[in-house]
Amino acid sequence: MSDHYSSGQIIESMKKNWPETYDSTHEFVVYLSRIRDLSFAKARETLARLGLSISEFDVLATLRCTTKPHILAPTELQRSLLITSGGLTKLLYQLEASGLVSRSVQEKDKRSKLVHLTSKGKRTIEQAMEAVQKETNKWLGGSLSVGELDQVKTLLGKVAQGLEGRS
Repeated sequence: MSDHYSSGQIIESMKKNWPETYDSTHEFVVYLSRIRDLSFAKARETLARLGLSISEFDVLATLRCTTKPHILAPTELQRSLLITSGGLTKLLYQLEASGLVSRSVQEKDKRSKLVHLTSKGKRTIEQAMEAVQKETNKWLGGSLSVGELDQVKTLLGKVAQGLEGRS
């Protein structure tokens, strides 16, 4: 992402040109936003080589994280994803056409189709997760020691819990 200013350049510009807005909280948000953007860009590149989008990866990973036989109702899937119900329906059709998921009608609610992770989908998401983790470990391991990473995880966990508790 050489066509973007670095997070350090953004922060320095803010300090210099708009100092009344600068504080450590804002600096934290700049770093966090940049890390998210760059990590998603790297993940998108890795997943594209495997023929998956981030959204498809999210659906497959959500299904894989459930207990066997890896089945969820669309409403349960949607709770884990940042996608509209219409967007999820379109995505499920694509995944079904690729043979990565299958769908079956529920006995209790004939309007809703359960989403099943197929064996092909399971192999695909496991391969994709391994590739994304390998790429993430490469850039993250080059930046932080294991101890530093543990500290960051602990602190970010506290921040997330604080925000989630206030929702």
